Amino acid sequence: MRVFLDSNIFIEHFKGNRKAGSLLGRVIGEELYINEVVYSEVAHIFIRTFSEKPYPDLKKNRELVSASGKKFVELIYPTLKLANFLEINREVVNISNFFIQKYGLLPDDALILATCKHYELDALASLDTDYEEACGGENITLISDIEDLK
Repeated sequence: MRVFLDSNIFIEHFKGNRKAGSLLGRVIGEELYINEVVYSEVAHIFIRTFSEKPYPDLKKNRELVSASGKKFVELIYPTLKLANFLEINREVVNISNFFIQKYGLLPDDALILATCKHYELDALASLDTDYEEACGGENITLISDIEDLK
């Protein structure tokens, strides 16, 4: 099965959420995928959390961002590298614009689902219930629990 991993699977796993950790562990043997959105969201949240500073403070403190970024590359990036990287191109953006209008998805969520659609992936692993209608409408399996893998 070809599975796209939403950023919340990684973020919640690293926060100690057992559901996310179990789900990630169960899909490891599948063909896994992410895109720029997932990388950016996971990196941004890690850097902000690790530094314990809000965005405006980080913007002014490159040394703190650099130190937090080094920890991200050391601790988190190896897990992200388990997935193949799919690029967002103009067609993905066009599909995402359609998903924003049709399903009311926010832009990052629409780009994630559009990536799944464009690359003809089988499933999207996410804890985000906003995908329920959209995945159903696009014939993409939403995996939000281990039970969804049976």
